[in-house]
Amino acid sequence: MTKRRSLDEIQLARAFAIIAVLIVHTSSSGVTNLPPDTSLFPIYNFLNIAGKLGTPTFIMLSSFVLFYNYYPRQITGTLIKKFYQKRIKFILIPYILFSILYFGIKWYIYYDYPTLMDAFVKFITLLALGKAHPHLYFVFISVQLYILFPLLLILFKRFTFLRRNALWIGLLIQWVWVYLNKNYFGITLKGSISLSYMSFYFVGAYLGIYYEEIRRNMKNRSYKDKILLPIFIAYGALVILYTGYMYLVRINVYGTVAEHLPEFVNRYLAEFTWATHALLAGLVLFYLSHLANKRFSSNTKTFFMEIGATSFGIYLIHPMILMALRAYLPTGSPLFYTAWQIAAFFIMFFISWAIVRFTFTYVPHYWVIFGKLPERQRFKKIVHQEQQAK
Repeated sequence: MTKRRSLDEIQLARAFAIIAVLIVHTSSSGVTNLPPDTSLFPIYNFLNIAGKLGTPTFIMLSSFVLFYNYYPRQITGTLIKKFYQKRIKFILIPYILFSILYFGIKWYIYYDYPTLMDAFVKFITLLALGKAHPHLYFVFISVQLYILFPLLLILFKRFTFLRRNALWIGLLIQWVWVYLNKNYFGITLKGSISLSYMSFYFVGAYLGIYYEEIRRNMKNRSYKDKILLPIFIAYGALVILYTGYMYLVRINVYGTVAEHLPEFVNRYLAEFTWATHALLAGLVLFYLSHLANKRFSSNTKTFFMEIGATSFGIYLIHPMILMALRAYLPTGSPLFYTAWQIAAFFIMFFISWAIVRFTFTYVPHYWVIFGKLPERQRFKKIVHQEQQAK
């Protein structure tokens, strides 16, 4: 079977997701450095929490792309072999490279290991957990998805019940894991375990398998009223709940509120608000990317398509740029501090993109550093064709 067409909507969704990631990481210093009683603190809290949709959305999109491309194909040994070869080449190698870079930088700046062997053991441990730098857990989780994918693909192709009920089954698996870990296992590094993201995997799989049907339905008024509108309303409610909950935690007030809530609510509220908000946000972004594909002007679409195409490289390198910027950013009044934070966001954004694009254009075997990027000329061709169609 021939390869399925690439979807511009997914590149747009990746662009929106990486912007959310950059907002979260830029605003993180504000919620730690600004006093909670300043007027700007609630804004920083909102941006920092409401923006925590980027990485889970990337996970959902990764699952979507895999099932969209591979589900119609016949499963063979050759197909599985090529699948793993591509992931090792374009995902695992850049992950290992950037793990080495971040470990080396932090070793030089912050840590002093007694011996080289101690440093090596520490690095291998962090590499195995996706913890060489906090943001690398996304790549580590993605690698787990790739390991599981052939088995999941076989199961989804074989069992109609699993395909049709993937949304609820993914949620069930994830929350059974949450319950068991909370009450029995007590694993603190649950963020590095794929079971914590099973709802995102399964939602992505469902969207990928039934994409053509879903895409047609998104044009129907009844589908918008019965499916999309409730998703948007629920997402808005979760944004308020999640940002409000975290605001109370950060200003040290939630403890008083918790005294009046059932123990069960206090036990699972943090997990529920994060997971549900992120899942609904991913669905909202998925729909908005389709809307943007129709509504954006040619120049606007070209811009976001470029950001989406380079999003994996931007994701890998932007914390390094942010670390360098924060070493020189001045402090001062909250307004002055915020002005510098906004400037840091745009500087980090531009430098990260420029490095990725430069590497792709001029560095041989660029994929070792940033994985595979689509040809930039392709976007110009798409826009030209759309202009002609109009």
